[in-house]
Amino acid sequence: MVDQVSSRRSPYWVTGALCGTVAALGATGDIIFDVFDGSTAVAVGSGTAAVIGGLTWYHVARTRAGAVAQPAAGGVARHELPSTAPWVGRQTLLDGLLATLRDVPAPTGGALSVDLSHSQSKIVAVHGAPGTGKTTLALNAAHRVKDEYPDGQLHLALRGDGDEPMTSRDALEQLLLRLDVARDDIPARVADRAARLRSLTNDLRLLIMLDNAHSAEQVGPLLPVGAGCAVLITSRRALSVGDVARPPVHVSLPNEDDALSVLAHWAGEDRVAADLAAALRITRFCGRLPLALRIVGSKLRNRPDLSLAQMQDRLENEQDRLRELSRGDSSLEACLGFSHRELDEPTRAAFGLIASLPPGRLTDWHFASVLETRGTAVAACDELVEVSLMEARDDGEADPGYRVHDLIRVYAAEQYDRLPPDDRQRLEARLVRAFRDAVVHLAAQRAPELAAEVSAERVGDLGRSSAAAWVSGEQKRLEWAIGRGRSLGMDTEAAEIGEALSYFLNDITLPPGAADWLFSAPSGTRPRVRHSLRRARATAALAEGSPDTALALLANGGTEAEEAPDAAGWARDEMVVAAAHAAKHDFRDALRHMTGAVDRLRTAGDSWHVLNSLERLGEFQRWRGKPELAERSQREALRLAEQAGDLRACARLRRTLAETLGYLRRPQEAAPLLESAIHDFRVLNDRRWEGAGLYALGKIYRLLGRRDEALDCYRRAEEIFGPMGERHWVGRVTNARIRVLAGLGDLEAAGETAGTALGIFQQVGDEMWVAHTQRDVGWLHLKEGRPTEALGPLSHAVEVTERAGDAYANAMARHLRGVAHRGLGHHEEAHADFDAALEVYRSGDYAWNEAAVVHDVVRALRAQGRSEEAAALETDTAAANPFFTGMHGRNGAEAVPDED
Repeated sequence: MVDQVSSRRSPYWVTGALCGTVAALGATGDIIFDVFDGSTAVAVGSGTAAVIGGLTWYHVARTRAGAVAQPAAGGVARHELPSTAPWVGRQTLLDGLLATLRDVPAPTGGALSVDLSHSQSKIVAVHGAPGTGKTTLALNAAHRVKDEYPDGQLHLALRGDGDEPMTSRDALEQLLLRLDVARDDIPARVADRAARLRSLTNDLRLLIMLDNAHSAEQVGPLLPVGAGCAVLITSRRALSVGDVARPPVHVSLPNEDDALSVLAHWAGEDRVAADLAAALRITRFCGRLPLALRIVGSKLRNRPDLSLAQMQDRLENEQDRLRELSRGDSSLEACLGFSHRELDEPTRAAFGLIASLPPGRLTDWHFASVLETRGTAVAACDELVEVSLMEARDDGEADPGYRVHDLIRVYAAEQYDRLPPDDRQRLEARLVRAFRDAVVHLAAQRAPELAAEVSAERVGDLGRSSAAAWVSGEQKRLEWAIGRGRSLGMDTEAAEIGEALSYFLNDITLPPGAADWLFSAPSGTRPRVRHSLRRARATAALAEGSPDTALALLANGGTEAEEAPDAAGWARDEMVVAAAHAAKHDFRDALRHMTGAVDRLRTAGDSWHVLNSLERLGEFQRWRGKPELAERSQREALRLAEQAGDLRACARLRRTLAETLGYLRRPQEAAPLLESAIHDFRVLNDRRWEGAGLYALGKIYRLLGRRDEALDCYRRAEEIFGPMGERHWVGRVTNARIRVLAGLGDLEAAGETAGTALGIFQQVGDEMWVAHTQRDVGWLHLKEGRPTEALGPLSHAVEVTERAGDAYANAMARHLRGVAHRGLGHHEEAHADFDAALEVYRSGDYAWNEAAVVHDVVRALRAQGRSEEAAALETDTAAANPFFTGMHGRNGAEAVPDED
């Protein structure tokens, strides 16, 4: 206790000397003057007084020191925790902190440790982004464990989020003063002050809260080491101090339910419950940030006339949102400003530009593209993560990923707008060039001629990313780069970004009309780029349901000699022309053009486009009644996709191949392909193709007799397509339910479903799918014993599919119309339809369909009294077709068209 003694040295010496002198003169004066005489006696007497006074001082000092060390035994405990708002939600965080702080051993009073890593004190660091509630959490925990720390709870604001954080020297002075050390007795050196703090607290059970710490260096000297002490530190940084075995407590954003609870606490439970939808939107506009929710909730509580819907409207515009999130001395902008101002200037500028881009996943590449080198980019990312303006995320990607809270993003973008225009233009031009290099480099995997356009060194580690996944994730930013490039006079770079983007149209979704802007070619654009952009506009027009526009664009291309495409470019055009003919329900020309495209692309060695042309060729071959050729084309395409390592293309081709296997009556092979494809579409977050996969899987489950599972697939597919506004796909899913419901015996529901599907296809103007649905309507009439009513819709289906050249669909319609004619006794017409259907099925690998038709032919022959012909046909077909015997007794007027 030497330090405690010396802290009261001066006043105790004065008091001790006076008391000692009196005691010496009174108790020993006679003896001294009896032995010594004169001046000698006086000197001895004075010395004796000094000795006695010193002993008296020592006794008083010991007594006083004991009182400081053990306030619970009679001294005054220090309770300096400020009041705080209640902690709402995220109970697990609070419970964990309480459990840690309540586990306090008794002070040992042993030798003091110099090395903090051997400290016996409990050191708990709490960190998180601005506004997440770190201080509120820590104070709530500290208040609840007061009884565990009877010697006191000290609170010290270290101003770590301010322009001038408190120094360790000043912080130690504050703590020592609160521990009753006189200001004059506080040592000058930081190390000595830290030693004094450790000495004073060694025997205490004391909780110290260091709020808003700036760095580990700032708080290191402030830490006690005694077993009975605990230190609770809050900081925006994840500080590593004290016991390294105890990781920092990260205060993350509350989940949606907890965020609603925070809003309800401040705004009022009843108001939130009365308009839960508006409350949810408010929590999302606030990004679930507790500080923002507290500000909004307090405004609502103090404004009974302000509805939640009105507050939601105020927050809708993100440019106005930050200004709305301010009340009294609480301001989100001020809270964020401290951390933002602390950033290095290059980091601040780069962060601002990146925050100005459309939101999405961030990587080191984005920062390196603005800051020019990967080293400076990594340092900038580390700095942003350290001060909690950006959060590292582990999403399984090759490159480290980061997330920025929406409100932080808006704030950083606003600060960026205040930079001088020249500085902004310089940074933006650099980023446009980086996007150009990146997307052209990735597109070279699909268009080999682009490989010479950019060196691999200029794109860094981008090659580790999947080309399709990267472009899909960066689509909105690439669109930004095209627009910003044009504004900066970088027309060449903008056009080349558009050209490269055009090779990923299967991987992205464009809003209607966007292609004309994205893929425009300004004067001076190179012929190859100009032609690629024209093809992109044609492809987009086709996707928007305008095949004639697509054909016109490509027919007008190459009118000038310098714009004539090379062999590969011409073949790519042919792919679009073939797809346009298919969209016009002209499958004969579609097959012819796509076959020519495949041959020319093989010759040109353009493997990516060979892959894509084979995928579509397989569909056209299947429609033209050649499923065995379709399977061969699609398996080759799948092999090429696997060699390219393109996950989306592989998933898409597994889906397409599975559909063909369904036509070939091999659903057991098709089901696992589709299940795998749907899984990959989910991984890719490709909702449209996931829905298409579920639709196809429902058809396969139906063929396998798993009707309830088929209906569940259709339900999930419609839940995807409905909100997307994909009316055509909703119609197809609705159509697919018809046969399942009929197969389950619910003909009334099947009829209503057919009516709904017809209405959708008539609304969207899809003549082919109207015909497919009319075929099913005709079959429902047959199943209900009304062949006369069946003839009309079935004849419509026959005419449309015949005109389009869809041989398979035409054969199905003719088969059913033959059954209707048979039921009406129109034997000649029945045999004509049956023979037409059999011609298609026998020309391709449709053994199951052939067997089904033959059963109906046999019934027709017997109805005509031609039993010998019927028996001979049965015998011959049973010997040649293994499916025939398995469907013994099948009647097309009752059975589901493509089920056993």
